Amino acid sequence: MRRISLFILVALNISLSFGADYSKIDKQSGTIPSYLKTAPEIAGYLTKGLTNPTEKVRAIYYWISHNIKYDVSLLGTVNISYQAGERNLLNEVLEKRMGVCQHYAELFNACCKSVGIQSYSIAGYTTQNGVLANLSHAWNAVVINGNYYEIDVTWAAGYIQNGKFKQEFTDLYFLISPTTFIKTHMPFDPIWQFLNNPITHVDFKNEDFGRLSIKSDYNFADSIRVSEQLDSLSSLIRSNKRIQKSGMTNSLVKNFIFYNQQNIVQLKYNQAVKDFNKAVESYNLYIMSKNKQFNGTKMADDQIVEMLSVAHENIDKAENGIKFLNGDGHKLWESILAMQTSINKLRENIETEDAFVKKYISTWKPTRMLLFVR
Repeated sequence: MRRISLFILVALNISLSFGADYSKIDKQSGTIPSYLKTAPEIAGYLTKGLTNPTEKVRAIYYWISHNIKYDVSLLGTVNISYQAGERNLLNEVLEKRMGVCQHYAELFNACCKSVGIQSYSIAGYTTQNGVLANLSHAWNAVVINGNYYEIDVTWAAGYIQNGKFKQEFTDLYFLISPTTFIKTHMPFDPIWQFLNNPITHVDFKNEDFGRLSIKSDYNFADSIRVSEQLDSLSSLIRSNKRIQKSGMTNSLVKNFIFYNQQNIVQLKYNQAVKDFNKAVESYNLYIMSKNKQFNGTKMADDQIVEMLSVAHENIDKAENGIKFLNGDGHKLWESILAMQTSINKLRENIETEDAFVKKYISTWKPTRMLLFVR
């Protein structure tokens, strides 16, 4: 949030904003009625009558930068609000009209998506005048007519001076090309550079942007499409691998990797819980059927075997899901241990019933009812 030097500001302005006149859009985007409370309501009002996607993005950018204040009280106490979900961030910023960078980014993202603009919220870190920021940052990218542009609505809103936020709009962070933006904004995950030859964290640290002029077979758009098709767990695992490969050059990168790893543990544990519950459900179905003496021994043998087979399959999935979780020091560690205890107990019960079913099936059908006599 420190003010960038005039030289860099002017350079960015010349390369990106020259010739653009948004005065009409800006004039009508300064304020909105107080009864508009949600991102779709606000975005809908701001873009009413606009058909050009650039104008829609501009209206949202202008309103947020003029009406959301940076919450200085959170500066130094958080990097990015990693633990807060998107919905919580939106609720907070819309209620308080204040926030940190991720609040700005998530609000902008939600507004754009609600009016059909392809948008991304990006986590990373920045440099200003060659000095690495000591806090993580968040910003946005949009796709207009197939082209990718980057936006920093937080920096557009103003800056911090003497511990206070000065709301002073600047037009210097609107629709910036990825090749220019990468000079000051480095995403943790390289696919969000929107470059076909992304630089590494090591390159960024050394201010080495030589890759930008070198052709590569890599296609960032394809990587993004693949990432968006993956489930949350697979996406996080791939993301962490890309980040680690790009180089863990500072504590911000290391902290983000750790945060991702904690989420990976959480997601794997959640899946293990689902698998365990499926095993319990199948086992309970078997027990209810057994208590009814398998419908007077009329139930098909393969149906009985199938219930225990499904229980076995899911208990194996649950155990494999938590087997290699590094829960040491994690808030889930006790839950993981409790889950293993529950798995062991259920497996013991299932194996006991395996023995019963084996005996039941090998018994002459007319005498099977005797097996239920206690």
